[in-house]
Amino acid sequence: MTYSSFINGFAQRSFRFDQFVEFLSNYDLLKGILVFALIWWLWFQNEDVRRKREALLAGMIASIPALAIGLTLSRLISRPRPLNETQFVFRAPYGENAAGWVNFNSFPSDHAVLFFALATGIFFASRRAGWSTFVYVTTMICLPRLYLGAHYLTDILGGGAIGTSLAWLANRQAIRKPLTSWALQWLDARPAQFYCFSFLVT
Repeated sequence: MTYSSFINGFAQRSFRFDQFVEFLSNYDLLKGILVFALIWWLWFQNEDVRRKREALLAGMIASIPALAIGLTLSRLISRPRPLNETQFVFRAPYGENAAGWVNFNSFPSDHAVLFFALATGIFFASRRAGWSTFVYVTTMICLPRLYLGAHYLTDILGGGAIGTSLAWLANRQAIRKPLTSWALQWLDARPAQFYCFSFLVT
């Protein structure tokens, strides 16, 4: 609550800044394109190809059950968004409409679930790229959600823990190979079909 209050203290100081943060939060292409571009960049590197592809696939596959867990928790745990919390005086940034969030629970953040799972897969493929992705996800995807009142810090941490944990588990050696072997066999057998499908998914 204290951290959310601190972040909220910057709201309504600048109309242009509030609109910029809202743009960052709502523009889905900007949120995802850099993360998936990095995944594709690592996919086509010539060094240690098999291991990197297994790690990236494991992170992407793990994001599906992670999102399912996050969605289930959001339906079981009743927690209003900061924008709609009656016990927390939240100053809405310019242009932010609290009415649009009334029917949505706050915990956990599905953005954090998805992008921390993907970042963890990237981390197992490349430590340097992984750390950069964690920083990007935290500052450019999750922080705007805090600022706009869509989530509390604990929502972000909870979502990040779910996504990271499942992607970490999926990247255990005993799990990663059987989890990803079908996809790599598909790639070997029908590369055109595999890449067409993967392009659409990403």
